[in-house]
Amino acid sequence: MKRIAILLAAVLVLPCLLFSCSGEKYETVMEYNGVKLTENMYYYWMSTFKRNILSSYSDAKDDASFWQAKYDENQTVEEYFTEIINQRIMNYLIAQSIFREQKLTLSSDEKKAIKNDIKEKIEYYGSRGELNEELKNLMLNIDSLETIYTWEKRHDAVYDYFYGKNGTETVSDSQIIDYYEKNYSRIKYIVFYTTKIKTDDKGNYVYDSDGQLVTEEMTEEELAATKKKILECNEKLNNGASFDDMIKEYSDYNKIKEYPNGFYVSANEIPTWGSGIVSGAVTAKPGDVFRVDEEAAVYLVLKCELTPFDSLSDTDSDQLKNLASYATTGLYREKFSALSEKVKVSGEILSKYRLSEIKANPYYSF
Repeated sequence: MKRIAILLAAVLVLPCLLFSCSGEKYETVMEYNGVKLTENMYYYWMSTFKRNILSSYSDAKDDASFWQAKYDENQTVEEYFTEIINQRIMNYLIAQSIFREQKLTLSSDEKKAIKNDIKEKIEYYGSRGELNEELKNLMLNIDSLETIYTWEKRHDAVYDYFYGKNGTETVSDSQIIDYYEKNYSRIKYIVFYTTKIKTDDKGNYVYDSDGQLVTEEMTEEELAATKKKILECNEKLNNGASFDDMIKEYSDYNKIKEYPNGFYVSANEIPTWGSGIVSGAVTAKPGDVFRVDEEAAVYLVLKCELTPFDSLSDTDSDQLKNLASYATTGLYREKFSALSEKVKVSGEILSKYRLSEIKANPYYSF
C-alpha cells in the first residue's frame, strides 16, 4: 500500500454557504468557537480524501474487500482513514478560529490567485451557470468553492504563524531529537522478488512512464524456487546466521550494501516502504525478524537498535533530511488534537457520509 498524499481545509462558514444554488439548507456538521462546518463542505472533503486514497494506494479498490479489510487488530481500513479525515477536518476548522483571533490576513496576491482560479474554471465550463451545474455533483456552487479555496489559504497562514520561519512555536533541536527517538525505527531487509523484474540488454532495470519497475510473471517453477529460497534463508536466520551474511547470499536487491547501518523508517516513509514494513517495524522489538508479503515481493526484515541521534553517519542523515519538517508537523498535530476536544460534532450527520459509500471526487481540478 502506498501512502496517501491528501490536503484538506476547513474554516469559517459564510452565510451564503449554508445554502446551495437551489436554496437548499445544509446542516452543521462541526462547530468550534462559533465557526461552523456544513455538510456540503464535509462531503466535498470526504469525497476528495476518498479519491486520493484510491489513487495513492496501489492495491486500493472501491469495494468491501478494501474498506472492510483489517488495517490492524483494532480497525478496518475504513475506520482508520475516517478517523484521520475527521481529525484533519477538525484541525482546519480550528485554524479558522485562530485566523480570526490572531487578526491574520491574506495577501492581495493570494486573494487574486483564488479569483483568477475561479475565473479560469468559469471560462473552461463556458459560464457561471455551467460551472454551478457541474459543482452540484460535489454539493457546492461557485461561491462555496471560492470559500473553500479561501479557507485553505487561511489554514496555511495559521500554520505559518505558528511554525513558519518567524513562527511563534518553531521546533527546537531537542524536539527534533525527541521526535526521532519516538517515531523512527532502524531496519535491514532481505527481499525476494515474486515477479521477474524486466531488464534491458545491459542488465539495467526497465521503468514505465510512471517511474514504476516493469515486471513479468514468473513461471510455476521459478516461483517454487523463490519460495524454497525464502524458507532456506528463514531457517538459517532461526539457527543464528548473520543477517548481513544472509543479505549478501539471498537478497535480490544488491544496493543494500550502500547503507551499512540499514534504513530509517516511520509513518512518514510509508510511500517508500509501504504500511506492512512500517507497521511491522513499530511493533517488533530490536533483534526480531518479521516477514512482509507484498504483491511483487517478500521481505524478511530485521529490526535493529535505533542509532543514537548524535552517532548518525552521513548515510544515515541523508535519509533524515526532512526530520525537522516532520517534527514540526508533529507539534502541529499535538496542538490541534488537544484543541479538537472542544469541537462539537454531529454524529448523526457524519454517519450519512461513510467513506465506503460516498462517491470519490472525480474532478482533479476541484
